[in-house]
Amino acid sequence: MPTVSFSYMITASMATPMADFGYAVRVPASSERQLLKRLHFTFPPGSSGAEKQDPLGNHILTGIRRGTTARLAFTVSGKARIDPEQFEDGPPDQYTEPTSRTHVGAFLRLFYLHHSAVGDDVDRARHFCMMLREDFSCRPGFAARDTAEEAMEARSGAPEDAAHIILSLCRLDHIAARFVSGLTSHGPSAWIEVWDGRHWIPIDPRTGEVCDHCYLKIAHGRDGDDVALAALSKGCRLTHVEIHSTLTVDHSSTH
Repeated sequence: MPTVSFSYMITASMATPMADFGYAVRVPASSERQLLKRLHFTFPPGSSGAEKQDPLGNHILTGIRRGTTARLAFTVSGKARIDPEQFEDGPPDQYTEPTSRTHVGAFLRLFYLHHSAVGDDVDRARHFCMMLREDFSCRPGFAARDTAEEAMEARSGAPEDAAHIILSLCRLDHIAARFVSGLTSHGPSAWIEVWDGRHWIPIDPRTGEVCDHCYLKIAHGRDGDDVALAALSKGCRLTHVEIHSTLTVDHSSTH
């Protein structure tokens, strides 16, 4: 299995300085598909943290920032071995219904009617992705629109928008699918996982291809709101979040 080295830094800025507040940062976890070999955290000054799981099974780092500040920076780095022949399992039940960000309006419904297909669930999801390439311009970055319908109307957006559009189409077509946030060699990104009856198959919504060893998963959820990489306690109003990342693949590592 190839080994990937990764690092991402999240910088969160607030509208006004806050004192003694909590934070949570999502971090990668080992699974059937990716085996973490090393994981390192850099905490904000004056804080301490602990690892926990959120209700969807994602790993998070939580803590309390003591003192007063209007800006926090978190850094997560490590190494992982990713086996593209392996896939995660787990119940698909909560990933079949639309959410506030994946509800279907006129633009999505029209696209679905023009591009509906036959085949198994994975084939149909990949078909939607390939058809979307003709009607949607995907730009780098994590600044997504509020909903899939808005992104479909604009016909452009971030990878998160493309993922939300494909999730909307899958759920309209009764396909269980979930949102994934993670890293690629091109920076932070988003993709989907489709339930094939036994496993979750990761698919890049921009290409329709099954994700390979160049995709490091951080978290999954019903949509992007479930998997914000950083969150602060109630009362802290974020005004800006920046994410910078690197991911490199060592193809010489096979053991």
